[in-house]
Amino acid sequence: MRVMRAAKVALVVTASLTSAAAGFAQWGGPAGSLAEPRNYVLKRVSSYDRSGGNADFRTIEPGATLTVLDEAGPGVITHVWFTLADDEMYHLKKIVLRMYWDGEATPSVEAPLGDFFGLGLGDYHTFESAPLSVAPTRALNSFFWMPFQKRARITVTNMG
Repeated sequence: MRVMRAAKVALVVTASLTSAAAGFAQWGGPAGSLAEPRNYVLKRVSSYDRSGGNADFRTIEPGATLTVLDEAGPGVITHVWFTLADDEMYHLKKIVLRMYWDGEATPSVEAPLGDFFGLGLGDYHTFESAPLSVAPTRALNSFFWMPFQKRARITVTNMG
C-alpha cells in the first residue's frame, strides 16, 4: 500500500509591477541600467509565518493545489524561489508547477517543479546558470523574466 504525504513548500516570488504598459521595456533587459530611476512597485509574495513564528512553509496535501501568486498587472515576475521538505522519492516529478497569464483557462507553463528548475531527472544536483540555480540546501531559483499585462497566477499541485 502506497502512503501519500503532504509536501511542505517554502517560497518567495518577486514581481515588479508598474502602472505603465511598457514596464518590462523600461528595464532594458536583465542587465538594464541599474542606476536609472524606475516607475514600478517591487512586490514580494512569501510563505512567511503570518503568526510571527518560524513555520515558513505551506503544506500541500496529496491532490491539493496551492496558489503561490495571483497578482494584477501589468508587471514582470523577476525571481521565483522554492525549497521543498518532502521525503517522497522523486517528489520533484510529483509536484506540478503551472503558470497562467492574463486570465488564461489553461496554463502557459505546466511542468513538474524539478523540470522547470533544470532538475529533469527528479533528483537534486547543485548548479548555477544565468536563468536558473539550485543551491546545496535544495533552494530552487528561477530568474526568467515573465512579463504579464493583466494578471499572473502561479500554482503548485501535489500529485504525490
